[in-house]
Amino acid sequence: MSSEWTVNGQRARSQSEYEAFLRDARKIEAIKKKIDINDYKQLEKLYSSLCVGTVKFESRLGFDFEDEISEIYNDRTNKIPSNRRSSIKVKEERFEKVEETEDSVDKDLVKYYMEKQAKQKALLKYIIVIGCVFLIITSLFFVVSRIISDSDKEAEMEEIKQAMADDAFIFTTIKPTYNTSITYDTYEIPDILYKFKDLHDQNNDLIGWIKIEDTNIDYPVMAGKDNAYYLSHSFNGKQNANGCIFMDMNCSIFPRSKNVILYGHHMKSGKMFANLEKYDSYDFYTSHKTFIFDSIYEEAEYEVAFVFRDYVHASDDTGFKYYEFVNVDSETEFESYINELKNKSMYDTNVEVGFDDELLTLSTCDYAQENGRFVVMAKKIKHPEGTNE
Repeated sequence: MSSEWTVNGQRARSQSEYEAFLRDARKIEAIKKKIDINDYKQLEKLYSSLCVGTVKFESRLGFDFEDEISEIYNDRTNKIPSNRRSSIKVKEERFEKVEETEDSVDKDLVKYYMEKQAKQKALLKYIIVIGCVFLIITSLFFVVSRIISDSDKEAEMEEIKQAMADDAFIFTTIKPTYNTSITYDTYEIPDILYKFKDLHDQNNDLIGWIKIEDTNIDYPVMAGKDNAYYLSHSFNGKQNANGCIFMDMNCSIFPRSKNVILYGHHMKSGKMFANLEKYDSYDFYTSHKTFIFDSIYEEAEYEVAFVFRDYVHASDDTGFKYYEFVNVDSETEFESYINELKNKSMYDTNVEVGFDDELLTLSTCDYAQENGRFVVMAKKIKHPEGTNE
């Protein structure tokens, strides 16, 4: 094996990294054969897969490819091709030289060509100006469209919140009815809370609502058929870069998974799950130890137990992957997971987590590292039976 260990221009620092380069190179080659990035729908599907970790890489070669796909997805604009001007300049210089040195040349013919070249040059300048104006208008269109999109999103959220506020005096006295009897492995689904009925009728993908005080996090929570759709669609099913907060497709709100994982974009505007990173501060944590996540079946408060940074691991990595922690088969396995989370946590919350606790994991992108994730994990607060707390 060569001592330089170079793959696609990337030089590995060790044999293991070289082998990772080779695996990523094969994966990238397979993707390029399968995906036409000029097809927006295929590009969107690939981008979504990279965001949620369905497609994962393990080396700088793969990370560069991720950055390339992200840039293409986010910055697709019309580009005006550069114009070739050198030939006109050469012809002009040639005719000028002929006019100065060759008395035998038909001066009228030279003048004709000179005027023709001047008209072509003027036309070229006109085309360039029109192209620049078009580019500016196109850019303004995208900016205005984004502003309108964000405005529509805000208006949409306000409408949903207002709808809930209008019925608040009614549903505060309504509690969910449970019947957890099991017959031949079939669960009887409880009634949907009154405050969510209208919203659920509008979109059956609704599974609840999450709210964290002193943040922008105050959104409906969705459950799509996959982990891609709500990365780029709003509550009403419209295309929207902010997407929605949504539950991992491997989790279930009823019957409830041991751990329910919710994803949201880390938007630069501060929307969706961007403010989740406020928990990086211990001071913020101490004043925001709990938050609300009401499912469509019950109201509940959650207590923050672990806050940590992680990343999307390579598929063959046998280490602990928080995003695969959904259900467990034994108490021993559960305790092993909890110990992993304690070791990852930025600070000690002194919150004890037991096998019978119901967990909720909030996950968003973390730009502090390659393919990073910022994660807050909490447990559902249990209240004494018979209370309305």
